[in-house]
Amino acid sequence: MAGPPAPRLLARAEHSISRAAMSPNALKVLYRLHGAGFVSYLVGGAVRDLLLGRTPKDFDIGTNARPQQVRQLFRNARVIGRRFRLVMVRFADEIVEVATFRRSPEPPEIEEGEPADVLAPAAEAEEFGTPDEDAWRRDFTINGLFYNIADFSVIDHVGGLADLDAGVIRTIGAPRQRFAEDPVRMMRAVEYGARLGFRLDPELAEAIAEMHPEVRRAAPARIAYELLESLKGGQAAAILNGLDKTGLLAHVMPEAHASAGGSDGGLLWALLGAADASIRRGEKLGEETLLGVFFLPGFLAALAVGEARRLGAADVERLAREQVEGAALRLAFSHHRRHIVRHALLILWRMTSPPKSGKFALRTVRHEAFATAWQLARLLAAAAERFGPTFAAWQPAVEQAHKGPAAEPQPSLQRGEEQTRARRRRRGGRRRGRKKAAAQG
Repeated sequence: MAGPPAPRLLARAEHSISRAAMSPNALKVLYRLHGAGFVSYLVGGAVRDLLLGRTPKDFDIGTNARPQQVRQLFRNARVIGRRFRLVMVRFADEIVEVATFRRSPEPPEIEEGEPADVLAPAAEAEEFGTPDEDAWRRDFTINGLFYNIADFSVIDHVGGLADLDAGVIRTIGAPRQRFAEDPVRMMRAVEYGARLGFRLDPELAEAIAEMHPEVRRAAPARIAYELLESLKGGQAAAILNGLDKTGLLAHVMPEAHASAGGSDGGLLWALLGAADASIRRGEKLGEETLLGVFFLPGFLAALAVGEARRLGAADVERLAREQVEGAALRLAFSHHRRHIVRHALLILWRMTSPPKSGKFALRTVRHEAFATAWQLARLLAAAAERFGPTFAAWQPAVEQAHKGPAAEPQPSLQRGEEQTRARRRRRGGRRRGRKKAAAQG
């Protein structure tokens, strides 16, 4: 039986990756593992992005060292995970993830800080593998590339270099099999295609068209994570458009799918475009703000329907809850996240009218959901000019809240008055003390 094909190697002079573009912390981990006699590779998306001249979001490392061996090399590391042990090497401003090469298909993401299950059977015999086995169990060919710190070469076991040159998203192995193993890979394929400007391999696209309902089998927290990742990079409009066209959006966020196909669809895409522009300018939008974009068009449409009758705060809160609760249950939002998004919509409704008073404005601005509401208001004003003047009246209140409340002058007391009040308090205290003692006696 023929084995896997020989890997393609690019020597240092044949590729564009420079160590100057890498994280110094990741280089420190790579060099220390190599110096201890272990194989030490930069793996996955970091290699892909460096070859494309992009700045990687994370620098992940693969090695043949076992987790406890990695842990012994770094005092600032901890081993996490139940099914498969990962080592998180912590630096002041970064966490570098180190994984031992393995042969099994990629497991679901492990939340940072998940405790290791010390009673679970050791995974070494079943899970750990060689570098080529580790490459072949990954999701897409462009994510199966390695950078070897020993000689600065790029190693390609899966044809990722050719697909990177051709601008193609292709699964490693049969797409139907890989999507059956992990349906979230369908969302990732669309995301990579939109983010990198690559086209989907025809066989992969056919598999998504056939299997997109299967995405509902994925854990809710994983779908929520992928949605948020799609919103954070400044290409949310393109990614969500791709998810909608492939049928995935109807399953993972039907609220956004309904808005995209309805009369308020233009507002949804305008809001996503405004969020993308804000992120590309370097502004940081909260996760609740990004999720709120999905609900805002439907919420505004519900408010417009209710304008025929005068809506009170209780009515608007009910509308906000109706918009959010379905997705919150489906995607397993925390109670805090659900609370913030729902109240941000309610506060946004309040801001459609000028502040009633300075005290009302200050109380509103100090609400824990106001930061999310204010970011949504700014996105809404950027997406639809008619909302700009609506929120302008709140700008002074926001600026005053950022400065802090003005100190209130305290009435001055004469020395004699202070002593008299102190004596009165003490006398009262003595009387109460005597009465209490008599009652106990």
